[in-house]
Amino acid sequence: MIMVELNERHDIRIDKDGKWYFHGEEMKRQDIVRHLYQYLKKDSTGRYVIESENDRCYVMVEDVPFVINSVDSGFSHDGGKPCILISLSDGSMEELNLDIPLWQGDDNVMYCKVKKGEYAARFSRPAYYQLCGYVEHDSARGTYMVTVNNSSYPLAFTDQP
Repeated sequence: MIMVELNERHDIRIDKDGKWYFHGEEMKRQDIVRHLYQYLKKDSTGRYVIESENDRCYVMVEDVPFVINSVDSGFSHDGGKPCILISLSDGSMEELNLDIPLWQGDDNVMYCKVKKGEYAARFSRPAYYQLCGYVEHDSARGTYMVTVNNSSYPLAFTDQP
């Protein structure tokens, strides 16, 4: 077993807009940032850590580790039903899981769960406005619905989880 020393310093930081910094300097190389995202985890206390086979380093996360950059309509991989696709700051794309309620934070910032519900993600302002393009009010039910290709899903909100 390899013993890994844990770096208690926060040499790496993710700001509220999803930008990564190393020793205070923005990391411009997105290929490196995407590589680091592959090793981003939460430890048993809920702190974020980059953990590889030979190294562990805590990451200071100002808000949440993932930012949703864009929202678009598409079709699910399982069954081809209409869905909302979200593009994340790690370069990945996934379905917006409308079975898990969204929540609203300070300054009306919208959040959701991503990566199979393991992580929180913040909607960027452009992504939020793109999502609003799919929201309609259903006056008969008295609720808001997300409508994609003539399929509607109730839009649920919760307090911050």
